[in-house]
Amino acid sequence: MPNRVLVALLFVLIYPAFAAAQAREKVRVALGSISVNSSVIPIGKQAGLFARHGIDVEPIYMGGGMNSLAAVTSGSVQFLAAGSTATISARLGGADITMLAVQSNKFDYTLFVNSEIKSPQDLRGKIVTGTRPGASADSALRLVLRKWGLEPDKDVIFISVAESQQGRLNALYRGSVSATVLAPPFDSMARQLGLRELADLRKLDVEYSGTSIAATGGYVKSRPAAVENFLKGYIESLHFMRTQREKSIAAIMNYLKMRDREKAEEGYNYYVELMPLMPYASPTGVRTVLEFLAGRQPRAATASPEEFYDMSFLKKIDCQVAQKAIGNRR
Repeated sequence: MPNRVLVALLFVLIYPAFAAAQAREKVRVALGSISVNSSVIPIGKQAGLFARHGIDVEPIYMGGGMNSLAAVTSGSVQFLAAGSTATISARLGGADITMLAVQSNKFDYTLFVNSEIKSPQDLRGKIVTGTRPGASADSALRLVLRKWGLEPDKDVIFISVAESQQGRLNALYRGSVSATVLAPPFDSMARQLGLRELADLRKLDVEYSGTSIAATGGYVKSRPAAVENFLKGYIESLHFMRTQREKSIAAIMNYLKMRDREKAEEGYNYYVELMPLMPYASPTGVRTVLEFLAGRQPRAATASPEEFYDMSFLKKIDCQVAQKAIGNRR
């Protein structure tokens, strides 16, 4: 869509910077993981993209699942940047939380297995890990197993291991588990260790609501300007990563404390393909999550995807950018 590309480019070029004299609003963001995928907000902070919209952003790693959810619902952080499954599950359970943006509508993991596993059906009766229930890696692994006709916790045994991807990789390499899902740079580490890549989940013909930006309904209603300005900074951060390759790779290395540029570049290449121009939620992607959750949360079977996200802020920003683009051409 060339017009959308033009609009996204113009957003960065013509959107007025925040007046330096005004005080910036402090905003804390709970990150569900430390990975290339979660680096968007830290990189945007480093590049000053949130500050230009009056937001003093503080990204804080809290882990996926209930840890980050508890932080945002208690008000100790204002936004949650983590997998959508836990957020959608929490809303089904009555939590006042809504998604404001979705960073990817595809699985963003690669499934690795030990040498004895040749096909998905070989995982029957085996032990696997996706860290812990509710984490994005756990949800992705369970969803893809179901797609292959394997019922999690029945046909395949799930265990929890250390929260980090390094912990999952170690468990697979030691033989404690037969499979796990990994994202860059840990996927290349797995290959170097001789572990088998069974499937690149990005390539599956499945829409899935991945990492999202979420906040409580109370915060959204009480601080709409802060929400809008935070999302402007977030959109610019996505644009920065798509268009500023060298700076982004250097920032990824700094964020992940990496010395290996090749691994950082692999991670960048992996995720930049998934980054949207405007991070709208996909109803189909949310529906996939709801279908997954229906087994343990019956209301998910009849819930509408639109109940779980509010795209009004993104639409407003899109409209503002389009109007400025028209004015710039006159």
